[in-house]
Amino acid sequence: MKKLFLSLVLFLEISLLVSAQTVTITGVVTDAETGETLPYCNVFINNTTIATVTDLDGKYTISGLEPGPVEIGFSFLGYEAITKNVTLNPGGTTTVNHNMNPFAQELSDVEIKASRDKSWERDLRKFQNLFLGNDEVAALSSIENPWVIDFAEGEDKNSFLASAYAPIEIINKYLGYKINFDLKEFYNSPTNYRIVGAARFEEMVPDSETQRAGWEQNRALVYQKSPMNMFRAMIKGEQEKEGFYLYGDKPGGSPSMNMRTDVFANELGKSVVAYKPENLISPADKPGEYLINMKGRIEIHYQKGYSQVNTYVDAPYPVSWLEVNKSIVRVRENGMVLNPQELVFSGDMDRKRISTLLPLDYDAEKAIQLQNLERTAANFQEKIYVHTDKPYYYAGDQLYFKAYFNYGNPYLRDELSKVLHVEIINGDRDFIVEKKFKIMNGIVVGDFRLPDTLSQEKYYLRAYTNWNRNYGPNHYFTTAIRVLTPYQRVVESEKASFPGMDRVKILSDKPQYGPKEKVTLTIQARNERNLPVQATLSVSALDQNQIIPIRESKSIQKELALEKIPETMGLDRFSYEVEKNLNQKGIIYDEKGKPTSGQVVIFVNDFEGMLEMETNRDGEFAMQEMEFYGKMDLAIQATDRKGKPVSNVELVEPLKAPVALPAGAYFPEVKTVADPIRSLGMDPEYQELDSVTVEEKGTPKTPKAIYGTPSYVVKGDKLLGTGNTTDLVNSLAGNVPGMRVTVEGSSGRQQIRIRSGATSVSGSMEPIVMLNGSMMVTTGSTTASDNLKSINPFDVDRVEIVSRTVSMLGDDGRNGVIAVYLKNFDPNAPQIGEAKSTGFREFEIEGFQPTSSFYQMDYSQETDQSLKDLRQTLYWNPYLVNDDSGNVTISFYTNETGGPITIHVRGLGLDGLPVSGSITINAK
Repeated sequence: MKKLFLSLVLFLEISLLVSAQTVTITGVVTDAETGETLPYCNVFINNTTIATVTDLDGKYTISGLEPGPVEIGFSFLGYEAITKNVTLNPGGTTTVNHNMNPFAQELSDVEIKASRDKSWERDLRKFQNLFLGNDEVAALSSIENPWVIDFAEGEDKNSFLASAYAPIEIINKYLGYKINFDLKEFYNSPTNYRIVGAARFEEMVPDSETQRAGWEQNRALVYQKSPMNMFRAMIKGEQEKEGFYLYGDKPGGSPSMNMRTDVFANELGKSVVAYKPENLISPADKPGEYLINMKGRIEIHYQKGYSQVNTYVDAPYPVSWLEVNKSIVRVRENGMVLNPQELVFSGDMDRKRISTLLPLDYDAEKAIQLQNLERTAANFQEKIYVHTDKPYYYAGDQLYFKAYFNYGNPYLRDELSKVLHVEIINGDRDFIVEKKFKIMNGIVVGDFRLPDTLSQEKYYLRAYTNWNRNYGPNHYFTTAIRVLTPYQRVVESEKASFPGMDRVKILSDKPQYGPKEKVTLTIQARNERNLPVQATLSVSALDQNQIIPIRESKSIQKELALEKIPETMGLDRFSYEVEKNLNQKGIIYDEKGKPTSGQVVIFVNDFEGMLEMETNRDGEFAMQEMEFYGKMDLAIQATDRKGKPVSNVELVEPLKAPVALPAGAYFPEVKTVADPIRSLGMDPEYQELDSVTVEEKGTPKTPKAIYGTPSYVVKGDKLLGTGNTTDLVNSLAGNVPGMRVTVEGSSGRQQIRIRSGATSVSGSMEPIVMLNGSMMVTTGSTTASDNLKSINPFDVDRVEIVSRTVSMLGDDGRNGVIAVYLKNFDPNAPQIGEAKSTGFREFEIEGFQPTSSFYQMDYSQETDQSLKDLRQTLYWNPYLVNDDSGNVTISFYTNETGGPITIHVRGLGLDGLPVSGSITINAK
């Protein structure tokens, strides 16, 4: 049986390399009838994982898109989903606003389910086989909301049609994707079928590392045997390397193509011959597109797979057939078919449907590389180099740095560490500064202040990841760093000449600059053949009168060089895990000081968040996968397994990495002078610029609610004006747009639903009720309505309603919040963490170090030219990326001395090789 395979109408090819020519889409989504903006509307690029939601003002932004035609989708509960075709021009921003049309009549899920009969159920089973497929992938895929699908009879009695009034929610447990599919057309007949729609992909959260690795492997396997991979391989002439062996009917061969034996070896050379597409591929009229001339019926043998249904007894692998109307397949370089309506598949590839659909931004090359990658210590190593803005510092200085990473295999960058530990250690191995920084895209940009109380001169800067600890201290980045007092100077004899330029050139616009004059430099990055190479760079400019250039103790080339580790060394003996985010462990103890099992409730930053968890039998609990910046306050309440409060709670500090200081570290010689190098009050580089919030006296400080900004606020006096003064539920319903109160069957119980509600894990569609900031219990016997009826409306100061999902409350916040505040509620009363209640313990933990901006002096905007400028670091920029020509231009101003300036450039090219160079400009 032959069927016409028409896949989704797709117009997008996503590149994983974001260049200077990327495009941003922005816009506002509104209700077409009322004109009101729609917060939390889904906006996505069709058939990708690229998606966002609108903010409270209905605005959205999607950045980093490649130029060209794209299809942007809009989806919101209660409104008609739609996609728009947009052409993005290189650079700049494209605005796409959209008015969402509400459904004419929104039926409840209960009403829809009640209308389904046995005939509908029979059609649903047929639809699932045709829509999802009937292979092992489809067996692990399911439609979560089948009641949104309807079936109709076509004009042809043998045809089968389906439609859906809302996006179909698909859970694919084989590939680890949740797909929201807006079905535009579904048609099936004995000769062809069509599936047209828009898909929004979400990566599912794995339960374990084993499940995550399994999903990655399955995605690679699905891609490897897909038509997309076959066409990509054909363009490169590597189809047989990828496992695709193609055969065609022999001209003048068997009079009937169906009159064959079930032994392929007997047919080869008789009825079928090898099909060679090398000379049948030509560039199309558009860059990056190709034409493949495929005449007749092509038989495809995928010899890297296995099949339970064998076409030939001597070919135990999947076999498919392909016929192309008009004989031309138009594809992009990545193998994506641009004219799928002309392709007719049968056999194994015909059985692949929506369950085998992969998002267009799926990085197939990376996935295949990772799948075939051996799990050896050599492949999984990560090396670090830290470029600081200065070679030595003064006590109280702000230390700026950029950390570069090199990996044993570049495809492992996203699989390895996301947390960098940075420390300052003295010669006695005491820890002076300990910070954590977020690793993003293989780099870290950070800074921290050196204490102004530092009394020693010799310190060490150490940077490492938890994964580095498996390789030993020699795998850390550790460098000597001298910290001076304002009365110390590095002696002139320590001044060093710079090593030669390595793949970089630094050109100045003038040979000489005066005091407070603008300097413009062009930095060029080149490879060994003097061709441009794109790179991420960090650049510092230092006043040589204050910071003497000294010899470099650590080079980027040496530090990022991979270790020669035997390929036979595996990861089985590694004991330190890859840190993806922050974790904090704790233990609870009984009255005798022994660990005990129980429950723990953790309040974060005075009700900004709350966690509930159980300990193990050793009393241990863990806050895992956290990502926050700065300090976090915790108030922890613990009870034992009998419900008795437990006050003895401890947070467990992880063991520090052993300290191994480098032998023979270089520290420049210093001398003591009479005059300090700077006046701290006059130097903008050393001013603390802390943000200060001023509150008027008498203004009550209102704690930030866990749910953020409410959607609606109803004052207590307005509730009393409705006439329903004895029933807070009905009184509230008359003041909240979209709030509905229904009666459940014969029980007479009231059910509350806020617009855009969804079914929670517990099956509830009701919002959570909070009283004075605390959640009220909602169970099968106690509803939100029951909780509200227990509150006297005359005691209510205000009610805050949140109609959106509140992620901080987990599944309880799926259907919104009704927060009631009483008149006697004092927001300035001691919070949970401040009250000395039984069982509460207070802690403060440190998150990622926030990054501050470097102070950049601009004399074109400075009106006070008498300002005394004593900057040591004239320029620091760790965010530089050069253009396609390998060039980037920077500008800064000299200080008032106008003396020699040291320029240091460090970076890492897209080819994985370091670039570096240092020069002196403005020499006297």
